[in-house]
Amino acid sequence: MIPRNHLLLALYRAQPGAFSTHVREVTLSYGDTVFEEGTIPRSVVFPEGALLSSLTATADGRMVEVAALGQEDAAGVLSCLTAEPETCRTVVRIGGPAKTIPAQVLKTAADADEGVRRVLLHSIRRVAARTEHELACNALHDVTSRLAKWLLLTRGRTGEDRLALTQEDMAVFLGVQRTTVNASAVTLKAAGAIKYSRGVVHVLDPARLEAFACECYAHAGADTEPGAGSRQVA
Repeated sequence: MIPRNHLLLALYRAQPGAFSTHVREVTLSYGDTVFEEGTIPRSVVFPEGALLSSLTATADGRMVEVAALGQEDAAGVLSCLTAEPETCRTVVRIGGPAKTIPAQVLKTAADADEGVRRVLLHSIRRVAARTEHELACNALHDVTSRLAKWLLLTRGRTGEDRLALTQEDMAVFLGVQRTTVNASAVTLKAAGAIKYSRGVVHVLDPARLEAFACECYAHAGADTEPGAGSRQVA
């Protein structure tokens, strides 16, 4: 079966047959901790409908998202290649299927095969570039625009129009208060872009939602489009 995860598909293409016996299917549940900060993961996790959130804590205990990982990414890649501990806590924000590969298996393949190594390094670079761009977006754009962008990206990263997200989740993603998130969600709901009730966001009209999104969506959205994994760097 062709994997939904773009990065895993690129690895299959880089070294056909090398990982099939090592891949394990798992189901991730909302709120689960995938990796703790300071640990070295035993497996690399490839979401295929789940959404993972890498979090860092502030001095007063608040959690802020520094990266969202979906079906174009994997969690634990950098630690796999460097054997150094995770710098963030990674949790499941939207439950769903995923695949895993033992970290040692992936590292051995990367050490032996330049194609595999380039695929993984390209993934790390892409996530780092997204994080850098997100810093500028957070500083320059209003919350409603950022929420619209984030919902569109989440839709692409999970492949779903129905997103199980609480206001608390969205507040962490955006680094704002729940009341601020609620005001922005009401604006998007009134425009007919989304429907929101009981911790579930339904994307009703992606085009209308995109009209609210900041310019950063055009920059970040390419990786989440269907078929993005086929634009593999050789």
